[in-house]
Amino acid sequence: MIKNSSTFVCQSCAALVRHPREVGTDARGQRVRNYCRKCYWNGRFVEPQLTLAEMTYRIQNDLRAHGMSSCSTDAEVAETVAGLERWYTRDVARKTSREIPTKKTPRIGVSRKGGRR
Repeated sequence: MIKNSSTFVCQSCAALVRHPREVGTDARGQRVRNYCRKCYWNGRFVEPQLTLAEMTYRIQNDLRAHGMSSCSTDAEVAETVAGLERWYTRDVARKTSREIPTKKTPRIGVSRKGGRR
């Protein structure tokens, strides 16, 4: 449970952000409410090419380093990270673009069996 109203969960790495010095900033240097400074600084992601799988792997390794490892923990981490704003919006966009039906147009001059018409 979050007790302090300025405490939030980073929407990239799921870190609990408790102090103003841990908060990410926008391009004007103003604090942003969604991300920690390790993930988001000066209006940009620190590692823009980082993938969901890579972030999940990093968090799982951090948990293992602190003795909190199990198959169920790994599954929970994967599910939690995938639901964070940074990753959820990317995943939805990717799935949506694949689910959009495309109308196949027949190629002119080629029959369905591959021969010439």
